[in-house]
Amino acid sequence: MRTFIAAVALLAATEASAVPPRLSDGMLVDGHGMTLYAYAGKGAPDATACEGSCELNFPPAIADPRDTQTGSLTIVTGASGGPQWAYEGRPLYHGRMDKKPGDHQADGLNSMWYPVRP
Repeated sequence: MRTFIAAVALLAATEASAVPPRLSDGMLVDGHGMTLYAYAGKGAPDATACEGSCELNFPPAIADPRDTQTGSLTIVTGASGGPQWAYEGRPLYHGRMDKKPGDHQADGLNSMWYPVRP
């Protein structure tokens, strides 16, 4: 049963990432309309910048192997070694504090996290 649940979760995550980021209300969002963030600090985000676990609070915007890059939206190798969406070379992340499409609760968090506004 655990294997089945894990497989369903993996499939759902893969399907959710199959839609490339798009512009909505002046910000980049994922396929569900959730705001995508870029880290403005130096190097990789750390626990101080993320208010704890970066993987938990700012999970990467995973790209599907079938996705194609276009213009300033590219696919980079994320910290976990998998494909991750990037804008102008900056990796994109979700903000776990956002609850519905259009939220951007992490805007300016620790002066390091900002919604991507092309």
